[in-house]
Amino acid sequence: MIKAVLLDLDNTLLHNPDRQWAQTFREGWDRHFAACFGISEASDALRGAIGRLNDCNHALLSNAELMLDELARQLPLTREETVRALDQFYAGPYHSFRETTAPMAGAAELVEALLNQNLLLAIATNPLFPESATIARVNWAGLGDYISEFAFVTNSENMHFAKPNPAYFAETIARVGVEPDEALVIGDSLTNDIEPAATLGLHAWHVSEETGLFPILDGLRRPNWENEFQPGQMTPATLPLQFQGNLAALRGLLAEVKDHQWLQRPDPAEWSILQILCHLWRAETDVHQRRLRTILDEDNPFIPSLPPPGPDIPECHDDGMEVYERFRAQRQQTMATLADLGADDWRRPARHSIFGLTNLLEMAYFTAQHDRLHITQLCQTLGKCAD
Repeated sequence: MIKAVLLDLDNTLLHNPDRQWAQTFREGWDRHFAACFGISEASDALRGAIGRLNDCNHALLSNAELMLDELARQLPLTREETVRALDQFYAGPYHSFRETTAPMAGAAELVEALLNQNLLLAIATNPLFPESATIARVNWAGLGDYISEFAFVTNSENMHFAKPNPAYFAETIARVGVEPDEALVIGDSLTNDIEPAATLGLHAWHVSEETGLFPILDGLRRPNWENEFQPGQMTPATLPLQFQGNLAALRGLLAEVKDHQWLQRPDPAEWSILQILCHLWRAETDVHQRRLRTILDEDNPFIPSLPPPGPDIPECHDDGMEVYERFRAQRQQTMATLADLGADDWRRPARHSIFGLTNLLEMAYFTAQHDRLHITQLCQTLGKCAD
């Protein structure tokens, strides 16, 4: 059943001819850096910065941080000067580029129809621009009145992957709080939207240039259309992408935590953010890695379920980011173990006290689901989630 719809922006909700936009943007960028800093052909540095996205981002820097690092390396400016230059560009010249765009026919009607069906909505645009510039583009699409209704809006400051990497969609669904087969992507690009979404196990509707959004609007009028999609199939290939996306989503949320929030509990029966992280770290070693190793080492083992942790689990460290790094290190070990498995290994059977007959693939998938459960819990604790 579909619970969330991820809406691409360019040429889905916002008419934006790719070549014209790219040329307009490049020329405006070059004019800005030439006029303010005497730098010619500064767009070459921007092209190099965009090219770095999705390149072995082991430190899980945000896209904005990665691009800033590369721009500061290539341009004859200090990092502080580069930050100011970007702020000036996106506050000024960038807004003149609106002239190359126009709202897509049916965009507001589509958003309204989806909201009326109580679905979670996210703007799933390629996160190359900062939040302010991305929100401006939503306004250009004539959707400014809906900004507060979107569960999540991807941008360069809150994302760690970019299209067409399927991990981008894994990170997005973790931030929205749904499973892959509960999400529908609506986009115009087969390369950037439809194919990577399908790789991860998301459903997708393609917006064609000829017909635009109107066939999709017709589809939304079918009774129970959201129940027409078949449950997704678990495959080993999606797990590394899900794990990468989950780690990135968690890192993005933690970047928003203020010092006073780490130990706050929204209710006496709820965990603090630090307790959530401690649970994830402990569960990785004491539960997930252990049961995967048991299935690999034993023939059809029995996997007992552990009693659920209560509300007063101990805090394992006083530094939340240190706990995250320890969890990330353990998860990378888990991923390294899974990377060496063959087809027969993934099918190794086991018996679980709750799930019954299972196998290693299903248990590994439950690990990814466990991540998303607690990412949503953390998001709710921060007050950053849609109802």
